[in-house]
Formats: sequence, structure tokens, C-alpha cells
Amino acid sequence: MARIAEAVTTPALQIGVEDFIRIRASTDEGQSTIVEWQGQVLSYKAGDVPAVVFNVQGINIARAKKVSDGSYDLLGRELQLYLDPVTNEVLRVWHNPYSGKEVPGWSLYNAQDHIKIIHHSTVVHVANNPVQQKIPQGAAYQARAQPGGTYTFSVNIPLAYPNPLNPSADPKSPLYPYSGPQARYSAIESFTFTFPASELSGPTNSVPSTQVYWTRTSPLLPFMATPATDVSLLFVASGAKVDGGWENIASAAVRQVIEERLPVYKDAPTERDGPGGGVSSWSYFARPEVFQAYLNGATFPLPDPA
Repeated sequence: MARIAEAVTTPALQIGVEDFIRIRASTDEGQSTIVEWQGQVLSYKAGDVPAVVFNVQGINIARAKKVSDGSYDLLGRELQLYLDPVTNEVLRVWHNPYSGKEVPGWSLYNAQDHIKIIHHSTVVHVANNPVQQKIPQGAAYQARAQPGGTYTFSVNIPLAYPNPLNPSADPKSPLYPYSGPQARYSAIESFTFTFPASELSGPTNSVPSTQVYWTRTSPLLPFMATPATDVSLLFVASGAKVDGGWENIASAAVRQVIEERLPVYKDAPTERDGPGGGVSSWSYFARPEVFQAYLNGATFPLPDPA
């Protein structure tokens, strides 16, 4: 009880932009920082018992670059694999439990303009490159004391923007179901960072023992081929900074993908690639070459372009 009382009475820490960068990544522009996580994805809708759809293993590799106005660009790449929730094997095909009569499936037009309902689909693992975030000069967070000399704070990110999959309203488009009510994408993402106060008070460019807890709500993923549904997804994962380079990633499956298919993920980007937040799972899926590879049953993540 004494340790809990100590945490309650210890003053909160004020986290500014420089300390946030040290906790999340590093103020050394020459250094890439890897955060690795693992967790689960659950599906849910009102009145039903939530079910585990996937296990996940993933990494973000990022570099922080200070801008002349005192803000930081966080420049990264993101890789996440969807695994069978029982065997933990990396999935290539997902069998759709939502394409029955109760929940309409996604209708695709074949070459003869006959409608086909998707009952199983190619799994499109996350390979978002780049992902970019602006951390403003005035960013400020309040970290709460925890027992054992650690502190924690959360960053909540509400998301709402035009759906990248929304086509030009052509009823023959295979992405036409993302018109109408599906024309706007919305989600909520939350990160909780925990770190030792002793490391933050030190002189280093990075807080090495940062732990990260991640939750996200979203519609069903594009490859799940079921836009017309009230089923939602909840991502719940936890992770930490990786000590060293990509070779020290704990997940053998993630290391194998980087070595064999995505070697660019061995390092973070060095420059911002235009305005905005970069690539998302939805904008990636909307690329014509990616969508065609999905229809062809290709193995994802797709290899780096030559």
C-alpha cells in the first residue's frame, strides 16, 4: 500500500516535445529506433460476444528529425503480420465468417460481369512505407507516476477522413461498395507509453526501456472483403523498443519478411516523403497493383520494388 500511496503523491512529469521524442524514438537523427509489438485483433458488434480473429506481430522503425520551427518529423515504416489465433502461423488466406445471409459479402465483378461473393480472401499484411507524423514544437503531455519509479502517459488519436477506397461511384467498380455510407473512414487509436523516470532524467538521446501499449478500433480491413457490415475490429497489443537493429527483433516471422522481401525495413527513412501521414492499410490496398495482386492471390507483403 505504501508504494501505491507514493505513486499517488509523486508529482506528475511534464513531457515536452524533446522528451517525447526520446521516449518514442531518439533525438539522434542518425539513429533508427525499432518498436516491436504483439497482440490480438478481435471482432465485435452490439449483442455478440467478441471473438479473436487474428494474432498480430509487428514493428515500426522510425527516425526523428528536428525541423527549423522546433517541431519533429517522425519518419517510419510499419510492418504487421496477421497470424492464426490458434496455431500462430502467418496467414495467407482468411476464411470469411461474415459473408453469409446475415452479413452481406463484398461483391466482385469477374470478367463476365457475374457477381461473386467472397467467402475467403488473400491476407494483405501491413507494409506501410512510409508512415509520417508531425510532432509540434508545443506538444505537451502529463505523465503519471507508477509504483517502482516508472511513469506513464497516453496519446489518443481520433481519425476521420474520406475513405481511400471510395471510387468514382462507378457501379461496376469492384470497390463500389465503399461508396455511400462507407465513403468516410473513422477509427480511434491510442498509445500508452511507460518508462523509468531515471532514464528520462539522464543525458542520453533515447529512453531505451520504453514500453508501448496500443489499441485501435476500425472497420473490417479491406482484404476482409466485407464493407457492408456493422462488425468492427479492436486491436490490442503491447511492445517495447528493440535493443539494437532489426536482427534483434524477437519475431522470427517478422525478421524473415524483412530479410527476404522487405530489406528497406532494415533502416528508417531519412527524409519526409511529401505532406501528410504517408501510407495506411487502406490507401495501400487502393493501389491498382496491390489490388490486382490481391485478386491474383499473391503472397503478402509484396516484395520491395526493384
